[in-house]
Amino acid sequence: MAHFLTFVDEKETLRKAFLEDQELVDLLMNTGNNVAAFEHFSTGSKSPAGKRVKKHFYVPGTTSVDGNFISMRGHVAYADSNVIKRVDLTVYIICNEDQMDLLQGSRADLLADRVDRLVNNWSDTLFGYGGIRLLSADEVQFVDGYSGWEIAYTTCERNMEADRIG
Repeated sequence: MAHFLTFVDEKETLRKAFLEDQELVDLLMNTGNNVAAFEHFSTGSKSPAGKRVKKHFYVPGTTSVDGNFISMRGHVAYADSNVIKRVDLTVYIICNEDQMDLLQGSRADLLADRVDRLVNNWSDTLFGYGGIRLLSADEVQFVDGYSGWEIAYTTCERNMEADRIG
């Protein structure tokens, strides 16, 4: 398996999990300041949040329409054998600062919590061998008007297809 094809599957798996989570979709789409009063947006592949969950690195421009986003970035940490490689996947929570303050706390913090609960789930891992571990999480400023979280996870994956090993 090529080093980079792993990310196609991982990013699609994460995107699907994010879009199926009602709380995460509502945090991305609603602009009010009270989670308890949020309108429920549709979930799944036809969710309007689909345009806000990117499978590539993305930072909105300063002239973008107000919105909140999730984007992803992959990294091959090491591949020192033909069998297993360690890969890191960073998830970016990007929130419009005008929509940050909610009665229940920071929108970015609430989104980061939902993402971590979906990704770092040892009882039912989304991908990888031996689970997905949190590497680091940092609050960041992306561009003027947007801040949020940079959350890095790591896991192990197959390095090559079985018939190519040896």
